[in-house]
Amino acid sequence: MKTKFILHGGRLRYDNPYNKSFFEEFTKDLEDGDKVLFVGFARRDLDERKEMYERDKGFILAHTDKNIIVENAEFDTLIQQTNEAKAIFVTGGNTDNLQADISSKPEFFEAIKGKVYAGSSAGALIAATYKFACSANEVQEGLGWLPIRLMVHYGNPEFNSTEETKMELEKYPADLELILLPECEWTVKEIEL
Repeated sequence: MKTKFILHGGRLRYDNPYNKSFFEEFTKDLEDGDKVLFVGFARRDLDERKEMYERDKGFILAHTDKNIIVENAEFDTLIQQTNEAKAIFVTGGNTDNLQADISSKPEFFEAIKGKVYAGSSAGALIAATYKFACSANEVQEGLGWLPIRLMVHYGNPEFNSTEETKMELEKYPADLELILLPECEWTVKEIEL
């Protein structure tokens, strides 16, 4: 069963052709009545999380003519909500918080199989085997869903995502693809899970 991962380099709010195409890619296979699950666990502040939900829901709905439902994930019902959704959208924020929450629900990995998983910034990083953690300025382990080494916000020194820090990721196993995603840019990885 193929699972489609759409990995985004961050900065969804920018008016940019890459962001437009990212949302079009995410919504292209959805049909009327499908449910999208928005996961905002990278934001601990509940008001900010609700704000991100409303923002990203607007972006998703603006890029499809299908009548879909975008639901906000709740920690306690995450697995049930994921099972009911056709696509999962995981926004950015604090990667450590997001990874801690998702790793505490190991059934989440089973629940995303065969679906579309779109992750921006922190949402992309957790899927990697190794990730460059911008705030810690070091390479860390992701959840290992994809056999990749990943850096987001590439080229932005504000996130320590530079040519110098890329060399730190290059020290990790070369058999894992190295993906450098500048802000707004994205890539697709389809794997058999």
